[in-house]
Amino acid sequence: MTLIFCFNKEEIIQLKNQLGVEQINNINFDEEYKPLFKYLKYLENYNYFTVNSIIYRWLMSYCSSLLFSQNKICDDIIPIFQQSILRQSENIKQLDILLQLFYNESFKNFNIQNFTSNLTRLNSLSLIFLLKGGDYITNNNEIEQEFLTNISNISLNLSKLIIKLPRTQRLLYQNSTSNNNLINNNNMEKFCIVIQKQNKLKIFKISNCFSLLKNILLSLEFQHHSLVHIEFIKCDFNNINLKSLNNLYNLEYLLFEICKGLLLNQCEILKFTSFKLKSLSFKRNLWNVDVTSLMIKYLGSSLLRLLIENPTIPLIENISLYCPNLVFLKIRINFHIDLSVLSFFNNLRIRILNINIFYYYSNNINEFFINLANNIPINIINISIHLLNSNSFLRFKEFLENCHNNFEIINLNHMIELQFLKIILNYIERSNNNNLKILGMTKLDKELNNEELNLLNQIKSKGIKIVDYYSLLLT
Repeated sequence: MTLIFCFNKEEIIQLKNQLGVEQINNINFDEEYKPLFKYLKYLENYNYFTVNSIIYRWLMSYCSSLLFSQNKICDDIIPIFQQSILRQSENIKQLDILLQLFYNESFKNFNIQNFTSNLTRLNSLSLIFLLKGGDYITNNNEIEQEFLTNISNISLNLSKLIIKLPRTQRLLYQNSTSNNNLINNNNMEKFCIVIQKQNKLKIFKISNCFSLLKNILLSLEFQHHSLVHIEFIKCDFNNINLKSLNNLYNLEYLLFEICKGLLLNQCEILKFTSFKLKSLSFKRNLWNVDVTSLMIKYLGSSLLRLLIENPTIPLIENISLYCPNLVFLKIRINFHIDLSVLSFFNNLRIRILNINIFYYYSNNINEFFINLANNIPINIINISIHLLNSNSFLRFKEFLENCHNNFEIINLNHMIELQFLKIILNYIERSNNNNLKILGMTKLDKELNNEELNLLNQIKSKGIKIVDYYSLLLT
C-alpha cells in the first residue's frame, strides 16, 4: 500500500479512474500535492514478473470485493504501478524487463530517455519479448529501438545479459522460415551492438534465436577477454559456423537446451578451441546423439562437470576416454536405456554421479537398477538418484543390495519411512568398514513412529548425517 504514496498526481488519478474513487479515497491531494515517499529511487533490483506477482496478490486482497477480471488487473491496473516504479528508479543494478510493457497505455507519456539515463550502474540485464495473440508486435517497435540504442550507449558495464526472444507457436523441430522474422532486423542489430560495446560481459544467455544466431555469435567474439558462461536455449544452429566460439578463450560454462540443426561436420572446428571448458550441459536437444558425443571428445579434456541425456555406448566411451578430469556427471533418462550401456559405466573415472529418471517406458527397470549397481566403480563415492516411479522403494532396494559399499554420500528421493530405513541399515551393516557419512531422503519433517525413530537413531549412531534430499543436489 505504501507504494501508492510514491505516486505522483497523474498516477493517482489514473489509479482512481481504474479502481474507483472510493477504493483509495484516503489519498487526497490538492494543487500542491507531493508524493509522501521517495524510496523507489533507491531500488537496485527490478524484475517485471516479481513486481507483477506482488502487486497482483495485493490487489486481489485489497480489492477482493470488486469484480475485476484478470485481464483488467494485468492490462490496466498493474502497469500503472510498473510505470511509477520505473519512472522513479535511479539506482537499478539488475533489470529484468518485458519490453512489451512500454506499449501499455499507462506508458504513453513515459520518458524512455530519462529512464535509461539512470541505468549507468546496470550490471545485469534481462530483455524479454512475448507473443501477443500468437503474433509478435512488429507494427511499431520504435520504443524498443530507442531503449536498445540508449542501453548500448549508457549501460556499458553489464556482466550478465539475457535475451529471451518471442517464443513461436510452432514447435522447434518443425521446419519454418517465419520463426526467424519474429524480431525486427533492426532490433537484432541493436542487440548485437549492445553485446559488442560491453566492457566485461561474463554471462550471456539467449532463447528462441533462429536464423540470426550467426550475428549473435560474431558479436560474442568482442567479449572474448571476459565471457565465461554461455547458454543457448531453443536455438537453431542450422548452417551456423561455430568458429566464433573458438576464440572465447576464457569460456568455462556452455549449455545447449532444446536446440536443433547442429551436424557432425559443424563440430569439427571445435578441435581447435582456445578455451578450457569446466562445465558442459546438453538438455533435450533435437540432434543426433553422435553430435553430443563428438563435442564431448573435443571439449572434454578440461571438463569438471557434464550433463547428458539418454546415454549410448559411444557417449559413455567418449566420456571415459576424453574427460580425464571429470568429477561430476549428471545423467537424465527420459524414456528408456539400453542395458548394455551400463557395463561401460565401469570405466568412468568420476567421483559424483547424479541420475534423474523422469519417464522409463520399459519393463526392464528392475534389471536397470541391478545392472547399474553392479557396474558403478568404487571411485564413485557420491551418488544421487531421482526416480519418478510408484515402486521406487523396490528399485532403491535392488540398487542398495547390489552396489559397492564405498559410498560416502547416498542421496535418494524417497521419503523417510520404516521399510526404507531398514534397507539403509542393511546396506550399512553389510560393510565391515562403513564409509557412509551423509544420507539424503525426503520429508524429514514427517512425524515418525517409535520403530522408525529407533532405526533412524541406529543409523545416526554410526556417524551418519541425515539431510534433505534436495539440499544435496548439485544442479
